[in-house]
Amino acid sequence: MPPMIDARAQQEAVTRLFDLARAGDVDNVEFDQLDSLVYSRLLETYNCDRRDGGGGTSAS
Repeated sequence: MPPMIDARAQQEAVTRLFDLARAGDVDNVEFDQLDSLVYSRLLETYNCDRRDGGGGTSAS
């Protein structure tokens, strides 16, 4: 389980990730770390397991 961070820190991480992506600055350690943090929080939020490919619910 990823370390718990407060809501303000989560928002700042998402904002910074967006800023880096918008500027095209995606080939660095900061982007990779923020991307990993946001991705892991999304998986945790939606109860997805990395082994199943993030298989949430089916539309069918």
